[in-house]
Amino acid sequence: MRFFTPAAEIPLAGHPTIGTWWLLAEMGELDLLEDNTVRITQDTGAGVLPVDIHARGGLPTGVAMIQPLPNFGSLVTDRDRLDAALGGTGETVRRDPAPQVVATALPQLMVPIATLAALQALPSGGTGTTLAAFLRELGTDCAMCYSTDTVDPDATVHCRMFAPGFGVPEDPATGSAAGALACYLVWHGIVPPHDGVATVVIEQGLEIGRPSRIDVEIAVGNGGEITEVRVGGQAVKLISGEVTL
Repeated sequence: MRFFTPAAEIPLAGHPTIGTWWLLAEMGELDLLEDNTVRITQDTGAGVLPVDIHARGGLPTGVAMIQPLPNFGSLVTDRDRLDAALGGTGETVRRDPAPQVVATALPQLMVPIATLAALQALPSGGTGTTLAAFLRELGTDCAMCYSTDTVDPDATVHCRMFAPGFGVPEDPATGSAAGALACYLVWHGIVPPHDGVATVVIEQGLEIGRPSRIDVEIAVGNGGEITEVRVGGQAVKLISGEVTL
């Protein structure tokens, strides 16, 4: 599997993974059992990673990918500059916890936003090239902005992901960032685990008319260490056709 944005190749992406294996299952290209879970592996730029395909009646009901364990990187200390780069008001980015770069394959900046209204008010893509330049100073091209206020009461966080440097002003669903964000929320004690598992439900894409829901499970060891990152969901085929090359 290889993953491309309009401007670059990246090692791993979440919703193309879910969509690809969902479609292959729908097309009958995979040997699904009637009511069971089938594990396959995909060779990616982030390594060989497992994917679980859940089935009922021989058709897919869900796909979950296992991501690499998190790497916690730079903390952002210049909150005001980040706020301005996102197109905020000066009070948009929260002071605690600090924004931080986290990677479960692809480094991405986790940005806590003060309120749902403040998050919804951000311009798509932030300030564009200014935001892209700021992110690259941190070793990333992606800003995963989140609020713990949500539209759906069943969601844990409301998110918007901007990656103007990748040619993506706003992404409707970002599985790679979802895994990293869930790890960040667990690491900072915002979402505690229960019986060794922390569950995070992410709503995203509402502002651009492409709503998505991403389900994340973070397994946590007895010492508080993160031992597994699972990101999953469902897919819907919207269009089909043929391309002649």
